[in-house]
Amino acid sequence: MSQFSTLTALPPDALLGLMAAYREDPRDDKFDLGVGVYRNEAGETPVMSAVAKAEERILKTQTTKVYEGPRGNTDYCAAIENFVFGEGAAAVKEGRTLSFTAPGGCGALFLGTGLMKRMGVKKVWVSNPTWPNHPNVVKFTGLDVAEYAYADPETGELDLDAMLTDIAKAERGDGLIIQGPCHNPTGIDLTVEDWRKVGALVKERGLIAMLDVAYHGFANGLDEDVAGVRAFIETAGEALISYSCSKNFGLYRERAGCFMAVGESAEGIAAAATHVASLARASYSMPPAHGAAIVATILGDAELRAEWEAELTQMRERMISLRKSLAEQLVSKTGSNRLGAVAHQNGMFSQLPLSKDAIAAMREKSGLYMPNSGRINIAGLNTKDIPAIAEIIAKDA
Repeated sequence: MSQFSTLTALPPDALLGLMAAYREDPRDDKFDLGVGVYRNEAGETPVMSAVAKAEERILKTQTTKVYEGPRGNTDYCAAIENFVFGEGAAAVKEGRTLSFTAPGGCGALFLGTGLMKRMGVKKVWVSNPTWPNHPNVVKFTGLDVAEYAYADPETGELDLDAMLTDIAKAERGDGLIIQGPCHNPTGIDLTVEDWRKVGALVKERGLIAMLDVAYHGFANGLDEDVAGVRAFIETAGEALISYSCSKNFGLYRERAGCFMAVGESAEGIAAAATHVASLARASYSMPPAHGAAIVATILGDAELRAEWEAELTQMRERMISLRKSLAEQLVSKTGSNRLGAVAHQNGMFSQLPLSKDAIAAMREKSGLYMPNSGRINIAGLNTKDIPAIAEIIAKDA
């Protein structure tokens, strides 16, 4: 008998299956709104010019491939801390922060949930809906998952009252994951004042919050996008943070993430850092270096940083334009404002209030591919296809 005969095959990943079905569809007129990467008007995900120049510089100057240590690239860590906490932040000066290079945003989430477990957390609350890997990582760590209300799918707006009501049900010492700008899958974000209210409730209830910042710069701008995160930290006093450079630097395959924490005492943060190092050692041992080096090189050079920020601005403005165009077409072709909220949401994703049957019909009859959740990748659109896509959605919405 095979040693593997005790294993039962797991069900295939639904999104990967959708991507495969799209590739195998022989129709010329087909549309893929499921893939979760940024695409330009030509449907490509190119290497950003600032990234290419930074890589060239790194390859010319590097002299070793030796490990960088558990924290990874310390210049990178410092740069991401500046992004999140702000230049010259008091918490950084006072030694009340920690930062570790991680294998992507998911690696940072793993460190955060592992630290939560060592802090005594038994249950972690995630938004409904949320990115599917949030509950996956929590469960893998051996913790229970609970959900708090977040968005009203019919209005396409945040339901803050329901969110706060559910979070208030959490027990002292529970964990909480809150997405930063450009919520995945809804595109619906908290205002700065909303962040303060959530932060006050988290402090009052004694919860351990992790803020997942995966689309920094995709909503309104670099400083604007973290204003809410900073307001939460100011109000709550302490937080864990996972940060990803996959989207805003286009470093998907380089796995450039960062795990951070901010606390009320330097002593507590120093102790936490030893546990994060222990978690990293037991899982991936040492973090990858190349992606972090690219980011550190760009952010450490004024010319490269300006070039990167200009590219990021173009990406953001393109998505905003696509949102407005799609919303206008949907409202026009449906004769209803029901789907018009897409224009006011942020980032790469929106979740359309469509039934599974309607989504299946669009796929089978018209070659429009999206997950059964109704999540669409705004950056997967292009201007010329929007009228046709809106027409397909209007027929079955």
